[in-house]
Amino acid sequence: MEKNYNNDRYFRELLSGSTREMPFSDFEDELIAEIRMEHEKKHLFLRNIKLSWLFFILGMLSGIAIVVVLSFFNDTPSFSFLSDNILSAAIIFICLAILLFAEKLFKISFMQDNY
Repeated sequence: MEKNYNNDRYFRELLSGSTREMPFSDFEDELIAEIRMEHEKKHLFLRNIKLSWLFFILGMLSGIAIVVVLSFFNDTPSFSFLSDNILSAAIIFICLAILLFAEKLFKISFMQDNY
């Protein structure tokens, strides 16, 4: 019984030393405001990722449309300056841009800690 009493007294002393006063009077308000700001940042980050996907798809479709339209005008004499080399260079550039942006967007979108 004596041993239990000593342990209880020891734990009471430990727990009484763990009580701390708040460092500032508005500490809780500042902490809650900081947590809300972090939550808003995460929400905005996810919204920006969705917008990035939207504009990536729109840009990809418009790039493909430009290449298709230019290939139709390649045979007309008024657009003879669009040689096969320029059209091929445009296609390669658009494909590289799509691949590089897609890779970066996939990395950002499917990270474990999106923030």
